[in-house]
Amino acid sequence: MSRAGRLKQKIAGKAKQAVGEILGDHKLHDEGKAQEKEGHNDRHERKLDKEQGKFKPLGNLNQLT
Repeated sequence: MSRAGRLKQKIAGKAKQAVGEILGDHKLHDEGKAQEKEGHNDRHERKLDKEQGKFKPLGNLNQLT
């Protein structure tokens, strides 16, 4: 998901949470929380994917011996 898409997910999730709180709709609040978390988790997963391929200080140690 693109950066704009993640931001959209977070904003929409926050809005649903707020409306859910105002109306007392727990289902809408929880749905918004999940949507916001989805936007956050996607960014975190992409960051981990990038970091895994960059630096392995001892990853190739068995090839040196």
